Amino acid sequence: MTGSGPSGSRIRDGVLTAVDLAATFVLATECALAGVRADFDLFGILVLAFVGSVGGAVIRDILLGEHPPAPFRDWRYAALALAATVAVVAASLALGRVGDFTPPLAVDIFEAVGLSLAAVAGARKSIDYKLNGASITIIATVNGCGGGILRDVLCAQVPRVLHEDFYATAALAGAALMVVLMRQFKFRKDAAGVIAGIMIFALRTAALLGAWRLPHLR
Repeated sequence: MTGSGPSGSRIRDGVLTAVDLAATFVLATECALAGVRADFDLFGILVLAFVGSVGGAVIRDILLGEHPPAPFRDWRYAALALAATVAVVAASLALGRVGDFTPPLAVDIFEAVGLSLAAVAGARKSIDYKLNGASITIIATVNGCGGGILRDVLCAQVPRVLHEDFYATAALAGAALMVVLMRQFKFRKDAAGVIAGIMIFALRTAALLGAWRLPHLR
């Protein structure tokens, strides 16, 4: 693995790439289902799946000064988005509009897996760039939530991150935990990432099941 020094060399981290790609596939599947529910055509479903699955990683890399962003350098990101779209479309053709009869709660819990993976990827990459704790937490949250925001905008919806409180909050908490575990308790990066990912998923899932909300004005 190499860091980013004055020469602008990129981070090379096999585990990070694996987590990033796993997040891409999970989020692309969820976004393709959203496209089916929104009655997008085939091209629209593919665009939504790609933008929603890699949007957070693209914003992350732009903030880190890494150009072009990883999803535009590595063909596997687009291939996974395409594979997820094909799987959802094939299931819809075989079973009927799969997005319509898939339980919304199950889809949201599935998306929580993608949120966890993406946030951990953002934290891991930011740590590799030796950023401060606040910056790591912010970039990890952007990585986790950025694609979902773009998905909701393309679907003409208010981004859920603005009204589903334990969406971004879960990513923030998990990223902060990862920083504390590594810098205060000297956990290895892999172990800290696993613990942080589990915490993000647990918080998001508990919020979905328990309808947790932060205080609103009305």
